[in-house]
Amino acid sequence: MPSAPFPDLTVPGTLVIGTRYADGLDQQQSAVEAEFDALATMPAGLAAVSWFLSTDAETVLTLAQWTDDTAAPPAGPPRYRLYRSLVEEQETRVPGCLITAAFDVDGPERQRAFTDAVIEAQPREGGHPGAISAHFLHSVDGSRVLLCTEWTSVEAHREAAEAGDHDKGHELFSGTPGVRLTHGGRFHLYRTLRRDPARGASREGR
Repeated sequence: MPSAPFPDLTVPGTLVIGTRYADGLDQQQSAVEAEFDALATMPAGLAAVSWFLSTDAETVLTLAQWTDDTAAPPAGPPRYRLYRSLVEEQETRVPGCLITAAFDVDGPERQRAFTDAVIEAQPREGGHPGAISAHFLHSVDGSRVLLCTEWTSVEAHREAAEAGDHDKGHELFSGTPGVRLTHGGRFHLYRTLRRDPARGASREGR
């Protein structure tokens, strides 16, 4: 079975992202396999699904990529669209982990202002060498911002945190009115399911 590719969050469309509690690695994997089996036939408009397992073995993150907002189910986990990304034009490194930070915000204007402030605070000469990209997702209803950063490894992210690379960002997270950090996590990609445009079928990686 081929290795699972990280989802490309810059592809136009709608992202439906949800998390669930899992009590240990076995429960994490069982939850993913159950969802995977339930999608033996992918519904129209669903381009890909990626499942991530948190490194603390407590959470499963499911990221479904839909072709547009009308195709995505109206009920269920929050729906997001990409607002802005930070990534080098010639970036070729393969992500080894996904780091998330989720925020409740007071409306669309706060979504944009907060995201723009975080991006403006990033170092001009690049950050830690293990940082690959950052993607700022805004919920369609204007109530959330989800920051997804791709790193070469969990160890690289820990090194950056211990060196204080994230301190300025944390000050913004805690000190911006109308913005509340709710949760975050470190995740490894476990499995993917994606539609094959050429054959109209689905294929998987793990």
